[in-house]
Amino acid sequence: MNGPRKLSRFAELVDGTEMTPDLITGVVTAALMQADVVADELDGTVIPGLPAAQRAFPSAIASKIARRDIFVDSFARDLKTLIELLAGQVRKRTHVFFQGDENHVRGGYESIFREPGVQPLAAALGELDLLYDLTSASLNATYALRVAGNLIDE
Repeated sequence: MNGPRKLSRFAELVDGTEMTPDLITGVVTAALMQADVVADELDGTVIPGLPAAQRAFPSAIASKIARRDIFVDSFARDLKTLIELLAGQVRKRTHVFFQGDENHVRGGYESIFREPGVQPLAAALGELDLLYDLTSASLNATYALRVAGNLIDE
């Protein structure tokens, strides 16, 4: 991943919010609920839409979700990798072209064509992104509370 790192959308939402155990419990709950949504997307949209040779990785992530093994750094890394792979496929199968129109001020306009099957994949990508944000926020907030507690105890 090249380019500057930026905060996730979730981090921007909670900026300035006091990180309490109750807030973290709420974020973890939201992550667990979102994991169910993502499991359905993986099983119903993503995995069937991929060639057989590319199904193992998303299936492994779906298995981790089924075991509720989502609050570990390795899951977040794997989920981010899957998001990047799927985003690349969506980009490859989305085409921007110029649609000529003699009545248009500029002589036409840009149009977007997505190959069949790309729209559900793009929608699933949004759900995967949200799960990544929630699990990352949960892991980071929990770690921050632990570190802050240790520093205060010293």
